[in-house]
Amino acid sequence: MLVWLNGRVLEARAARVSALDRGLLHGDGLYDTWRTYGGRCFAADAHLRRLSAAAKRLELPPPGDARVWAARAERLAARNGLDDAAVRLTVTRGATGDALLPQRRGRQTLLLTVRPLPGDLARRQAHGIACVLLPFPRDAAFPWGTIKLIGHASAIVGRRHALRRGATEGLYVTGDGEVTEGTTSNFFAVERGTLLTPPRESGVLGGVTRDLVLRLARRLGIRAREERLSVARVRQAGELFLTASTIEVLPVVRLDGRRVAGGTPGPVTRRLQRAYADHVRRAMRR
Repeated sequence: MLVWLNGRVLEARAARVSALDRGLLHGDGLYDTWRTYGGRCFAADAHLRRLSAAAKRLELPPPGDARVWAARAERLAARNGLDDAAVRLTVTRGATGDALLPQRRGRQTLLLTVRPLPGDLARRQAHGIACVLLPFPRDAAFPWGTIKLIGHASAIVGRRHALRRGATEGLYVTGDGEVTEGTTSNFFAVERGTLLTPPRESGVLGGVTRDLVLRLARRLGIRAREERLSVARVRQAGELFLTASTIEVLPVVRLDGRRVAGGTPGPVTRRLQRAYADHVRRAMRR
């Protein structure tokens, strides 16, 4: 697999970062993920805007022009033989020593990687997946919810917990009993025909795909609002689904071993899947 690291394309096994890189030592860095369709990037500009805003919060230089990164990602995907790929851009403060605060300004590390999408994604989108509720919140749930920090141990622990219980994804639950988001996804519920998703004030990461789905829902005339969701409400919801750039709109048909919506994707989820696919097709024709 080829990667792009600090201006060079090279084999991943040959790529090297310093032992004093702050991303490695302190998690002092950010990332964002988008995807390609047929070799072309989708919504890269929105993801780079989010990454640039996060970089400003951490006082990091912005990553640069979205068009440049989209072109790099498309070339990298092509060289790896991938038409439909997940793209990740990782930014760290660079190799400035192991002290908590950097002793000097160094050159930031920029790493661009691509990977194939799950081979069973279409099946999951058609039939849905199982989720479990996690007995803990996201570890980086502080007021800057738009920041995708490179250190997220809770996501790794949460995903492993879900897999051990026969599920694909885990949903974080706060100490107050609110369901917030998945380990790598945003979360939606349908309650009596109304689409609900936790607000950013609850500490969720404001996903690019989440925002698009909310816009599509309102365009379709589906009532939609951001609202805090308790475990009890989630368990009783008529439909559940997840969103992220790499999974689009993914139905949840089992929660903690119990069937959701009769064990099949619900009608609101299906409408939004079709609307999302139509939106992508139109965008890719431009």
